[in-house]
Amino acid sequence: MKNSFCYLLLIMVISLAVGGCGRGVSPVRKAMQDYMTQYPESQLCDVYKFCFQDYFGPEHLVSDSAAMADYILREIAYADSVGDPWQKPPFAYPTGLEGNFVRVDIGFVRNGTLTAGQLAHAFVESSKGWLDGNERSVEQWKEQWQTIQSELRKVEPLPKNFEEDSTLIAQALAKGQYAFHHSQRFNQTYHQHYRIIRQDLWKDLLARAQQ
Repeated sequence: MKNSFCYLLLIMVISLAVGGCGRGVSPVRKAMQDYMTQYPESQLCDVYKFCFQDYFGPEHLVSDSAAMADYILREIAYADSVGDPWQKPPFAYPTGLEGNFVRVDIGFVRNGTLTAGQLAHAFVESSKGWLDGNERSVEQWKEQWQTIQSELRKVEPLPKNFEEDSTLIAQALAKGQYAFHHSQRFNQTYHQHYRIIRQDLWKDLLARAQQ
């Protein structure tokens, strides 16, 4: 178990260190190409969510770790009851362009690597204070999203229904709507169950899991 965690941490560190270092390829395009290679059935809203989570952190502010732990256990039980497949090993995928957060599969709880309480506590802590002192305005995000879309047009595969979804997202942003759900296509293809954990807190969880 310890060896597998060391390997996972090494892969994460390497991926963050070398992202965007391909010759002649911008870091943004490299990040988008890596994402679309991993999740080719994504629609534009899924890419948006992937980058938005990295920029702004968890979309839901929570303060009750016990309630979140209970919700995680109920989510696992429900996924099992409907036959959702679980990725083996569970995934831990850094978000967006900077890897500020990690999408942590709650399968780590299901297989006993982490407790629901550990993951819930890390999630609650991740939702606190991320924007305090960070100059991350909505206007700056809208500019970054335009850059992301521009680079995304140069990767293969292009997200499904790109142009139509681009218009819908632009209309939503103009109305002050900034958070989006995963597409039905994404959910039906990947059956993901994860929590957004800040990168440093995830590394702490990995270290404790090895002890």
